[in-house]
Amino acid sequence: MKSTPGNPTGRSAIRIPSSRPIVACRWLALGVCLSLTGCGFLKPSPSIARHFVLTPLPLTEQPTASVPAVGLGQIRLPAYLLNSSLAVRKGVNEIGYSQSILWAERLDAGIQRVLAANLATLLHTRQVRLSSWRSEDVTVEVYVTVEQFDVDSSGQGVLIVRWRILAPGGETILRAGESRLKRQGPEPEKNPAGAIETLSGLLGDLGNGLAQAVVETVRPAPHASASVKAVGRVVSPRIGVLGRG
Repeated sequence: MKSTPGNPTGRSAIRIPSSRPIVACRWLALGVCLSLTGCGFLKPSPSIARHFVLTPLPLTEQPTASVPAVGLGQIRLPAYLLNSSLAVRKGVNEIGYSQSILWAERLDAGIQRVLAANLATLLHTRQVRLSSWRSEDVTVEVYVTVEQFDVDSSGQGVLIVRWRILAPGGETILRAGESRLKRQGPEPEKNPAGAIETLSGLLGDLGNGLAQAVVETVRPAPHASASVKAVGRVVSPRIGVLGRG
């Protein structure tokens, strides 16, 4: 076989077709597909998260001027409640957080806001001050520490708090106690708004007990004021236990 310049062996050269046209065709096909589908699979999925706030008891009567002025201190929360998601209890020592049920405000601020509104409603007063006040502006000071505030997957809500009622200036404890409250509501995953309503109802129950304790502390009497619903018992001037009757 006669050799040719550039091919000293004389063998026929084999040409390998370029892959560039194939790659270009693939990109063209992808572009057509995207234009037809509107790039739907590249769009981010819409968020399903919902944001909620706690709600106070409905206002039933006009405030009066003959009731005690109350200072309500900042609410103390356990660390597990500092998450922006609703805490769902899965067991005695296990907590889950819902990715679709979120708080629209800081939970400690929301509890303080609702509890203050509940006390104002139940005591028929506008004189409920938050976090900071002069000792001469209040009759008593109320402080609440939350130990548990959550719902489980079945919808049962639990609120456990320790509370103190102090004389103005915060140096003398007039009354103290613990409240353990429960409410059954809808499952949080099926009815998120209903689960939040359950938690709001627990704060209403706590407000009833605290209002009763404030009235008995400021105006000791054989029976609590008729304007305040009794929800528990006080076992001593220093220590009280509130429960749903």
